[in-house]
Amino acid sequence: MNRLIIRAISSAKSSMSPGPIQQSIETKIHNALKPSALTIQNDSAKHAGHAGNPSKDPNAETHFNVSIESSAFAGKSLVQQHRMVYDLLSEEFDQGLHALALKTKAP
Repeated sequence: MNRLIIRAISSAKSSMSPGPIQQSIETKIHNALKPSALTIQNDSAKHAGHAGNPSKDPNAETHFNVSIESSAFAGKSLVQQHRMVYDLLSEEFDQGLHALALKTKAP
């Protein structure tokens, strides 16, 4: 039996609950890729004040590290895997997501 492991990590000290962009990232990846492991880390607080997060708000949801293990990646190159994720999250980029560091692999 496959066991899904999901970890949501926030580096923002003021709020540990996932915001709407992080929730959307998790939902879309879960629904489309059926991951066996998924880790989402909100690193927006580390980038407060730079061009991707000019509001200096640590809860701005602009920068994420995402690690995904999914059988949907089987037989695909790393570039193809990353394109799959970027295509899934195009709306989030339109809503203010600035940077997405990805680690992807097939089981």
